[in-house]
Amino acid sequence: MNRRQAARASRRADPLIAGLVVLALLAFLGYGSGRFPVTAQVFTFWTLLILVQACFVRSCRRVIRFSRPGPAATPAAAARARATAVTWRFFAVAGAVLVLGNVIQFWTVLRDPLAPESSVGTDVQVTSIAVSMMLVVAGMLRHPMDDMGAAERLRMRIDVATLMAAAVTYGLWIADLPSGPHGAAWALNAMVSLLVQPGLFLVVIFAVLKVILSGSSPFTRTAGLLSGAAAVLQAVLQAVPVPLYVEQPTRSWLFAANVLTSVLIAVGARVQERDVRAASASGRREAKRPYSLLPYGALVAVWGLAIVVLAVDGLSGRGWVIAIGALTTTVLVIGRQVAAFRHIAELLRERDELTTQLTELAFHDGLTKLANRGMFMQRLEDALAAGPVTVFLIDLDDFKPVNDRYGHATGDRLLIEVGRRLRGCVRDGDTVARLGGDEFAVLVDGVSADRRAEVADGLARALSGSVLLGGTEVPVRASIGMATGRHGVHNPDSLLHEADMAMYAAKNRHRPLIDSDLV
Repeated sequence: MNRRQAARASRRADPLIAGLVVLALLAFLGYGSGRFPVTAQVFTFWTLLILVQACFVRSCRRVIRFSRPGPAATPAAAARARATAVTWRFFAVAGAVLVLGNVIQFWTVLRDPLAPESSVGTDVQVTSIAVSMMLVVAGMLRHPMDDMGAAERLRMRIDVATLMAAAVTYGLWIADLPSGPHGAAWALNAMVSLLVQPGLFLVVIFAVLKVILSGSSPFTRTAGLLSGAAAVLQAVLQAVPVPLYVEQPTRSWLFAANVLTSVLIAVGARVQERDVRAASASGRREAKRPYSLLPYGALVAVWGLAIVVLAVDGLSGRGWVIAIGALTTTVLVIGRQVAAFRHIAELLRERDELTTQLTELAFHDGLTKLANRGMFMQRLEDALAAGPVTVFLIDLDDFKPVNDRYGHATGDRLLIEVGRRLRGCVRDGDTVARLGGDEFAVLVDGVSADRRAEVADGLARALSGSVLLGGTEVPVRASIGMATGRHGVHNPDSLLHEADMAMYAAKNRHRPLIDSDLV
């Protein structure tokens, strides 16, 4: 399958996803209508769970198959593919445990469909849920995280903390706390109740969020959102008091919500299967989003809940819990923004440093740190537009024999020394450049004839004799050509050409310096 075919296949309607969506809609319509007897509702509920969870297991197995790295995969891509396959293998086993628990539960329903445990679940079925959730958490925690810097890791942790604060707030709002006097025994019972009801699913939510926000998720984006929504919904359903599962009409709606949760999980697995298959065929990888909107969505959700609860109940016990949860999520989001602003400031500082470095590389010679040809020509053009300028073009004599005899390292040190001496002959506002190889140039603007002669004499004296480099005395000789230009008469190229002709005349006549006017 080529990339075009893979893209077409990924956009094609999926019959399994369509069937699962229709199944969820029919479950809500059927359970919401209240027209079916309790026996039919209970039988249908567990049958639907078994079918939907079997679809989940099938998709998990296909994700594992399509996640195998191809022969052309890079080592990093192969490692990601293997890690994804291992994680989804845990999910497949978790789904199989759920199916097994529900099949056992179905035999209980056959014996007595009106018994409370037929609606709520037997100990075996509840245990299968706990085991499957532990397998999901184990798979999540085994999945490796991308390498992160300290700032990125801090923002990820704050995002996870924000979402967990929102989930805990909703869990505490829905949780059914034991009745009776609020003593030590009540506190212990309340703690156990919270752990048994939403606690385990909050751990699952934490694992899901940690992996999704870490940048190395075993989910594609859509599959991750569906799985995260299912985990949140299931945590809420686990916090619902048990009596509501055996009373009408709440039982019907809770059955429909549980079917919806299973459908979301199965659809997420199917989406993952299709995305992984398309990516395997096309060779593409889903781009990583540089930010997440989940913490801000959690903040809006908690404050929406706080407004409703405070408007209806005022500052009751649960009202205080919701208010504290809203404040906590707000503080975390503010902290995340502060961390982001600091990171942005650090990025701006690094950008400025990089701009300075790139400017240095673009307009300066890497060896001598003098201006390069590009900067010299720009400054020459600006100087000509302002007034008369003088250009000294300098070419070292017999530089190649120095490289051949003493080595290129000594030749480089000689070029550095020449640049240092040239800078010592001019003022701070003048420009000294290395045009390339052993060719240098000096730009002096707005000076008199006497000053030009003084600079020329200084350059000739600086580049004569010898220089001691690392214990080796190296001879230094140079030919210098001088040319003076004026605005409207010369341009940078013509003035540099005149200085070049003067320099070659000096070299041919074995004189250190010649003015272009004398050529």
